[in-house]
Amino acid sequence: MIDRKSSIPYYCQLMEIVRQQIAAGMLKEGQRTPSEFEFSSAYRVNRHTVRQAIGELCRAGVLYKLRGRGTFVAKPPVDLVEYRLSPKNRFTENIRQSGRTPGSRLLAWQEVTAPVQVAEALGLTADERVYVLDVLRLVNGQPFLFSKVYLPAGRLPELADRVADFRSLSVIYDAYGLSPQRVKSVFRASFPGQEETAALDIPANLPVLKVESVLKTQDDVLIEYSVACYRGDFAKISVDW
Repeated sequence: MIDRKSSIPYYCQLMEIVRQQIAAGMLKEGQRTPSEFEFSSAYRVNRHTVRQAIGELCRAGVLYKLRGRGTFVAKPPVDLVEYRLSPKNRFTENIRQSGRTPGSRLLAWQEVTAPVQVAEALGLTADERVYVLDVLRLVNGQPFLFSKVYLPAGRLPELADRVADFRSLSVIYDAYGLSPQRVKSVFRASFPGQEETAALDIPANLPVLKVESVLKTQDDVLIEYSVACYRGDFAKISVDW
């Protein structure tokens, strides 16, 4: 119960009570927590105190809210993985160097006319075609990042045959004798879209880091435009430029 003689604010005490209930298994992952009214009645504190405690726990990633449905227990935190962005880094090597196991899945792919933003980034004409690959990257079997990768069809002949047997982007580039390097990357904090929440198995209110990148070949030919979405509760990005 709340210790009314303690100098610790009531909302902090309530936060600790909820944390202890989660640790003891009284509140489980994905379970709906009591309402503000129920917390207020059970611990004899006002609803402002409850709201403050719940808000802080949500900001800490312990709980999350779904509009119209209530507040729920979040997944237990995982150790952050430091992912190093460098001009020529490869995901598999990067993750293995951290002592973890990398994985890649091609979730979907299609050939389309290059969207305006993609055409501008890769120096394509308005009617040129690109392959769009939806790639999920995993670390120790856990979803880590989801990316949309755009590759110019005209610069990678017979790419459809290679995509059908997808293992990783590095394998595809190796087949063409290419060693792409990063031209630029733009970072922005955001919330995930519906496609990203589904692929990464995260709630819609979990912050993510989106990285928009352009790569070129060793012959200075623009070869890739991508938007990668990194889980905010799993990824820590460092830049080696």
